[in-house]
Amino acid sequence: MKKIFLTILITSITASLAFAAWNDNFQATYQKEGIDKAVIAALEEGIDPNAIIVVGQALEGLNPQNLLKALYCAGADGNDIGKAALDNGISELILTAAYEKSVEECKDQMADTQPYTPVRGPNFVGMPAPRGSSDTIYASASTF
Repeated sequence: MKKIFLTILITSITASLAFAAWNDNFQATYQKEGIDKAVIAALEEGIDPNAIIVVGQALEGLNPQNLLKALYCAGADGNDIGKAALDNGISELILTAAYEKSVEECKDQMADTQPYTPVRGPNFVGMPAPRGSSDTIYASASTF
């Protein structure tokens, strides 16, 4: 039992120290290079958007909209950002404004939250041809 308790204690101390080191690095990078670089560095370390938002909200003078924009621009998943923002009391209005600002400033760097998926089955053209049939279905009669 003592070994289990000691293992849990060592693990929790190590995790606390790692979080403290990440938190210090995040704040130092924010002070020197800005929120965009700090968020990129945090994501590269494997920190999730929720933890970044929690620590970012504690930074003096940082607008939550700029924090969320930095997360979008760094390529974090939009669904994770939205959930973390709402869980931490950031309004949907600020979330939407941050997304729109990120699209304007760094559309190429953003993660695609809605990748293209082809439509399967019936569509506006009509019913697909039966299997084994060589008939082609066209959208208009003029293409026959």
